[in-house]
Amino acid sequence: MKYASNAVLALSRAFYGKRLTKEDYDAMLHCKTVGEIAQYLTFKTPYSTEITQSGMTSFPARGLEELVSKHRFSSFESLCRYEMAIGDAFYRYFILRDEIDQIERATLLLLGGNKEIYLERVNSFLDKHLSIDLFAIGRANSLEEIASSLQKTAYGELYERCLHAPKIDYLTFEQTFESYFVKQVKALCKRCFSGGEEKTLQALIARTLDRSLIERVWRAKRFYPSSADLCADLAKKDEDTLTLFSARERKALADAAGVADVAAVIEKSAYRGWLDSKCGRSVEYQLEQSLYDYCAKEIRFSSYPSVVMFCYLQLSRIETNNLVRIIEGVKFGVSPQVIEQNLII
Repeated sequence: MKYASNAVLALSRAFYGKRLTKEDYDAMLHCKTVGEIAQYLTFKTPYSTEITQSGMTSFPARGLEELVSKHRFSSFESLCRYEMAIGDAFYRYFILRDEIDQIERATLLLLGGNKEIYLERVNSFLDKHLSIDLFAIGRANSLEEIASSLQKTAYGELYERCLHAPKIDYLTFEQTFESYFVKQVKALCKRCFSGGEEKTLQALIARTLDRSLIERVWRAKRFYPSSADLCADLAKKDEDTLTLFSARERKALADAAGVADVAAVIEKSAYRGWLDSKCGRSVEYQLEQSLYDYCAKEIRFSSYPSVVMFCYLQLSRIETNNLVRIIEGVKFGVSPQVIEQNLII
């Protein structure tokens, strides 16, 4: 068990050591076609295995994005083999996160009248590894049909409960599923870890959840300042909440009159320095960059295998997003300077 645990730590750092460099990004930013990006990834980066094994000779943007995602999942599977040897099941966190993200995204697009976009972006490789049928969700023409596709999964009853809520909107689904996610994560942490490792890992996970929370509050206060109910749940007392914000800070976020008040609360919280109104970057970009910087530090200095693994997978997710931005940017002829401004490096 000790050796397997050390292997998780060592392998996570080894994968991180093979991350794309600034030079790699610069080279791909100046590629003229998606095919040139695929060629660079094949001959210059660790993504070569997935691209070569695919047997593809021409690369549509969507196909290359799937292969990039497959590379990330392959790393995840490698780490899981050691974790299963330890007897832990924390890899369930990442499966759970992907499944809930897919359900929320399909629901949002359906409510917004853009359901066809979901099927266009379904990752066929990811579909094989989840307990939910992504294509069945994508084909649904109503919320009831999404509920039907989830009937035999752990999410069926949860989705039905949302359909019978007093107010049926995306916020209802998001709050219900995020609350479920946090409960499951806390149970996973307690079952798999103890002591300092459990506490450190929970604090790290709280940062990823709080990043999403800050984005939600910021959007609500900027675009819908008169809709107090969008943030009303923050002021509720919930023992299952996983956050670094105190109860007082959460209430202050809920009561904030605008984004200036939100920024003031954040600057006095555990996330001091994560936002800078003068930097000219979007809030989403700044939060993602701050999370990246935090994980890059923890992956080097933490002695807990679970924390190092979690950091690597967060950093890997961001690298995948960077590649998707480059592929899409080159596909649509966006200038290298504009694409680069949206990369987390």
